[in-house]
Amino acid sequence: MVAAARGSVFVVTLLRRPSTHARLGMTAALLGALFLLPRTARAAEEQPFAIGPKSVWYLLGGVTTGGTLLAKDRGGYVGGEASLVRLGRAGRFFGFYGDGYYDFGAKRTYTTAGFELGYKLIGIDGGAAARLGGDRPEWGPTGRLFIGVGILSAYGRYAYFIDALGANNAHVVQVGALVKVPMKVWGLE
Repeated sequence: MVAAARGSVFVVTLLRRPSTHARLGMTAALLGALFLLPRTARAAEEQPFAIGPKSVWYLLGGVTTGGTLLAKDRGGYVGGEASLVRLGRAGRFFGFYGDGYYDFGAKRTYTTAGFELGYKLIGIDGGAAARLGGDRPEWGPTGRLFIGVGILSAYGRYAYFIDALGANNAHVVQVGALVKVPMKVWGLE
């Protein structure tokens, strides 16, 4: 019983007055915790490191030129294009485009607008086409396949004009090139 009493007194003594080693251990633990707390808070505020592009919206504009291969009135054309495109992290993109150009062979103005989507270097777009400059506007669907590197793209386009003016003028096949540069970017903040 005496040994038990001595053990109890020893425990009570430790609780009242820690030894020098115990005080150093508690001080080191407290300082370590205080040292690590600010680092944890800073780490939560920092953005994670990422390789590759961020998902952002681009407004692009540029010049397009090429030639009409399949239509009654073949010839070269020149015009402009604008698009609003979302580029994802994995190289996929989608958006909207509109272009207008003058065809010197047909002596008419074309305009197209629609959706575009793609992956890295290759893409497609499609929508509605209008041919102006005749007795009345002509309307129809259009589609384009393009391959792009940087600001330069090469493409092939097909358009079909419903109720076209003139014989052999409903189907239009064009090949061309496009130089398009980013004018505005949203989402890089």
